[in-house]
Amino acid sequence: MKSLELAITLGYILVCIFIGLRVSRRVSNSSDDYWVAGRKIGTFTNSWALMAALGSGGSVLGVTGLGYMFGIPYTFAMFAGAVAGFPLAAILVARQLRNYRVRTVPEFLDLRYRNKLLNIIVPLVILVCMEVYVVAQLKAAGVTAVYLLGIPYPTAVVLTALVFTIYVSIGGMWAVTLTDVLQGILMVTMVVFVAVTVFAGFGGISATILQGTSAFAGLGAVADKPVISYAGAFFVWFIAGCTVPHLVMRVFTSRDARSARLSLNYSMLIYAVMIFFGVIAVACGGRVLFPDLADADTVFLKVMEHYIPSRIMAGLAVAAVMAAVMSTTDALILAVASAAVNDIYKKHINPDASEKTIFKMGLVMTWIAGLLAIYFALNPPKLLTMLYTAAVGLLGSTLFAPIVLGIWWKKATSKGALWSCLVGGGSYLYLLWFTSLPALSQVLFSVPLSFAVHFAVSSVTAAEIDPAILKKIGIGHKRELSIEEVEA
Repeated sequence: MKSLELAITLGYILVCIFIGLRVSRRVSNSSDDYWVAGRKIGTFTNSWALMAALGSGGSVLGVTGLGYMFGIPYTFAMFAGAVAGFPLAAILVARQLRNYRVRTVPEFLDLRYRNKLLNIIVPLVILVCMEVYVVAQLKAAGVTAVYLLGIPYPTAVVLTALVFTIYVSIGGMWAVTLTDVLQGILMVTMVVFVAVTVFAGFGGISATILQGTSAFAGLGAVADKPVISYAGAFFVWFIAGCTVPHLVMRVFTSRDARSARLSLNYSMLIYAVMIFFGVIAVACGGRVLFPDLADADTVFLKVMEHYIPSRIMAGLAVAAVMAAVMSTTDALILAVASAAVNDIYKKHINPDASEKTIFKMGLVMTWIAGLLAIYFALNPPKLLTMLYTAAVGLLGSTLFAPIVLGIWWKKATSKGALWSCLVGGGSYLYLLWFTSLPALSQVLFSVPLSFAVHFAVSSVTAAEIDPAILKKIGIGHKRELSIEEVEA
């Protein structure tokens, strides 16, 4: 066991727990503070927090592993979607969702459509998809600890999950946000440092690419997979900023709509720099130095260990990977707990629950979500990025059409939204499990089908909401409305 690296990592973990303890008093009496940080997060803070939420263990381990396995063009096709998709979210949903003053995606759908069955289906889909995402992140933490700290995989998974569960459960979104800023800065700094070190070792960026592609021709090839798979990889992440709850929740935390839109755009600039240099350096360097890795997700760790002999820098690098894991997983856990408490418990089980009861239920559901993630992460599959991208595809197929049409089309009805969710999500799962379509291409069929169903059903059914209410919460409203005002 490497004691110095372990000490640095444990020190970082204690800082995260300390932050959670510091803000616990602030959130214990206000559900708004617990779930959306009181809607007071500024642009700088939210930009780094957003980047950290997207820049997960998958982005550090999984994306470089994907580049190593399937080539740089395929990897860039997928994450170019994320880079383009956040500006899309800034245009399509950021201002509107922020001004509705909701806490979760299901709460917006309830406000817009008032459909009881939809209110049950959507939170359940979110719960399942977010847990899959969490499992992928915990694998990244476990793999990191095994290779760089000498800690057994199960021990690392349990320790990591317990840490973020502790500070999320006691500090809510305030703890998630403040730790994410620290984690985001650490993550970007270390990934760029590793990339610069690799480029220097190979004699520059072009020399690194040349040697990498010479060692493995598929690294720079575009023809390894069908074009439809490239398009699907791009499209999954292109719509993610509008649908994935732990990213959309950042819109709800912004101090105003303008800040929400700016945060989405700034975070993508930071993320694009990290991914671009990280993938090229690690995938190319990895193919030259370690051509036959059994688990591609370990390539970042192997390259980092090779190029960073300093134990202090290695300890910081381990902390950076753990930061990548926790910065996403803490937000995911909060999204799971929020869906369970706000969208299922309060709406369907105990509508009269007090602020204190909601806070206590948040604690309980956070721990349940964390323990379930530990259970499933102890025997995870390979290729992290493909695992959680499949979950993101299901979310997009289920939610993209109802969210976008709910904002931009006044004639969208609750029955249209319900059937759009059912057909979009159902067709995605059918294509994923029972057909031989190329990887990630299923969304190219399920999402358009979801829109078509929404248009068709809405066109032949009557709206259940008074048009005056739709006008009141419609696009272009200059004043932020409370839920109570909208429901009045």
